[in-house]
Formats: sequence, structure tokens, C-alpha cells
Amino acid sequence: MRSPSCAIATKSNPTSLPLPNTSTGLHDTPFGIVLIAATPRGIGHLRFVEPGTEIEAEQELHIEWPQATLIPNSDSTEAIAHRLFTPNTPATPLTVLVKGTNFQIQVWRALLTIPPGSLTTYKAIAQAIQKNNATRAVGTAIGRNPIAYLIPCHRVIRESGDLGGYRWGLTRKAAILGWEATHHAPQA
Repeated sequence: MRSPSCAIATKSNPTSLPLPNTSTGLHDTPFGIVLIAATPRGIGHLRFVEPGTEIEAEQELHIEWPQATLIPNSDSTEAIAHRLFTPNTPATPLTVLVKGTNFQIQVWRALLTIPPGSLTTYKAIAQAIQKNNATRAVGTAIGRNPIAYLIPCHRVIRESGDLGGYRWGLTRKAAILGWEATHHAPQA
């Protein structure tokens, strides 16, 4: 399974990301409901949504991407959900479209190098981006990841072996890690 490629813009120039015809959809996954937003340029948003908060999640998406024309179209985003959450689906690369600071982008790119079924630490991510003393800042950037599961922030744990945090809940993080361990054993 390959990591997706990234198309990137920085937070300092969000208007450089015109997002016409952004398809949105809510989908059931093994880990709960996800809200996906996709443009012809890539997946711009993927987050887990608690039941009953779907409308709030869509409103937050409008705030995060004010230039986007959001079009509810679950048929369009269903292929993405299927590709991500169905075992043994062909590993064709997906493109993500994110906005963030240069530091956040560095952290999110480093996350893309973690193979499915593997774990790393916040400290190892800091070292991977050559910011050895920025472990806490790395944790903050990981917590702001806008593309759940696909940019695999769930694969990062504390050096102690503790799961650490997860924007979408530690129970969900543990479930995802267990699922990946059974479906994507690390290559020896």
C-alpha cells in the first residue's frame, strides 16, 4: 500500500486554493462516520464525525474552506471511502490537497512515510524533519491534521508506548491500529 501524493498550499495564502465543485459525502467506515471533501485536485478534508454532529461537521468544513463551493455528492466520494476502508483494494495513489504552515506540511509529509501496520513516535517524526527539539510542536501539527486516516497521524505514539492523543478519540485510534495490524502487516 503506497502513501498518497500531496498537492500543497500554505495557510498564509489560502486564496491560492480555489476549490470549485468540491464534492462532499458522509460514509460509514469500520471506525465510524467520515466526512470527505474532494475536488478535482485532490482530497481536501477527511474527518471522523460523531453520530448526530454531521451538520456541525459540514458547517466547520465551510469555515475551513470558505472559497469552496461545497456540493453534497456521496456518490462521488464513495469511491474514496471504499478505497480507504476496504481491505485488499488496489493500492493506487490518492492525492491530498492540504493547507497549513510550512512546519505542518513537513510533519504531514513525514507521516506519509509511515507504512500501514507500523508505528513511530513524536520524537522520531521531529528527527525525520530535522527539528530534534520540536517534539511538542510536532504533536500539535499532528493534532491539526485535516485528513484523518489517509495522512496517518494515528500511527504516532509516545516513546513510552502509550497511545498519546488522537483528535478523533483514543478508542478510535486503538481500533484503527488494531485493524491495520491485522490487514497490513509490516513488510520484513
